[in-house]
Amino acid sequence: MKLVIIGGLSGGMTVASQFRRLNTTSEIVVYDKNPYVSFANCGLPYYLSREVSERSDLIARTPEQLKNQGIDVHTEHEVISVNDKENYVTVKNLKTGDTFDDPYDKLIVSPGAQANEIEAVKHAPQSFVLQHLHHLDLIEQYITENDVKHAVVIGTGFVGLEVSEQLRKRGLEVTILQHNERVYSTIEEEFSEPIKEEMDKNGIRLELNSEPVKLDGTKLTLNNGEVIDAELIIQAIGITPRTDFLKSSNVVMNDGYIPVDEYGLTNIDNIYAIGDAIETHYQHVPHKKVSVALAWPAHRLAYIIANHLAENDQYKHDGLLSVSILRYFDVAVGKMGLSLKDLEDEDYIIVEQTQNNKAGYMPGAKPLSLKIYVDKNTRKILRASGIGEKGLDKRLDILSTLTRLGGTVDDLINIEVAYAPPFSSPKDIVNMLGYKAIGKL
Repeated sequence: MKLVIIGGLSGGMTVASQFRRLNTTSEIVVYDKNPYVSFANCGLPYYLSREVSERSDLIARTPEQLKNQGIDVHTEHEVISVNDKENYVTVKNLKTGDTFDDPYDKLIVSPGAQANEIEAVKHAPQSFVLQHLHHLDLIEQYITENDVKHAVVIGTGFVGLEVSEQLRKRGLEVTILQHNERVYSTIEEEFSEPIKEEMDKNGIRLELNSEPVKLDGTKLTLNNGEVIDAELIIQAIGITPRTDFLKSSNVVMNDGYIPVDEYGLTNIDNIYAIGDAIETHYQHVPHKKVSVALAWPAHRLAYIIANHLAENDQYKHDGLLSVSILRYFDVAVGKMGLSLKDLEDEDYIIVEQTQNNKAGYMPGAKPLSLKIYVDKNTRKILRASGIGEKGLDKRLDILSTLTRLGGTVDDLINIEVAYAPPFSSPKDIVNMLGYKAIGKL
């Protein structure tokens, strides 16, 4: 069998490695339009401040190392079309401009997503996105060669916040532009307020309801007429699935995203899809669709696809809970479950609790706030979100595990946390949410 994989990283490369362990004879060929295929893209921002001290620490495996595993990797090769009737891909060598066709028996589509950009600054030499290792290299080179002192970050999503934190820790003056009033809009507004406070505390300037309209050298004019310094611009305004090349095929898409089944298969029986460009469903609310651009979902689905390719169908993809967490200076903010928008037509109650992350008499005890949305009929937790300096990850892990295993808020009162005064309270915050929810229901 010949397996062709379009795109590397957490999706494509993990399928390749997992399948090679299960099958030592099949041919595996990977095409990626970028110079690197196996690196920790989630860790890229942390090199900007040298929190990750060595660039080499971000590289998982090189094409040479992968070749030793029997995986034939072609970087800077872009698949420009797929012919699913005759089972071949058309590939463009980005170094030479040459194109060629390559046949496959099975195809993995892992193209990722394209970072959105604003036309007013898109073509400026100091304007960058941060998705890949070579983007990081370009940013590093530009900061060093131009002795950059002031950076503008556009967007307050995951990447925008992480980059602004790391550039500030590096010593740059940072201005953040947000096109509306909502900072980190995937989280509740009351939880975004502490993020704004962290910006103020750490000397980051936040401009709300602001968008760039004109760039003249390093002078950036905003839509309110204000002109600010923009020696470096990092755009972090969301992503679009990179799936235009599939329009030549019969692969079904939904607004550019590729729906997949329990084995990662598309509507074509020998084409799988994985990563940022796929559409799946919420595990606990299966009738609602979701796309999650994070590494864990890709790694999990890669295992399932690799086993299915090896004719082992015992592992199935049962949806996602969309769990995420973000550290921003001294606070962490995170959530699990439905998005705020997906909650709109659900019948639920809201239960909130704020208490210390450990016994209040212990040094270093810090407030932790959690909010859960509970279905009135099934008593399942539809969404959980929260903020705090310490311990948020532990509680979100508990809530997501409980939900994935079919638990309800009634089970929260019986959750046994690892209790001792330095770690939690006799009635942990998750227990208290359970008591409150039972009373309210």
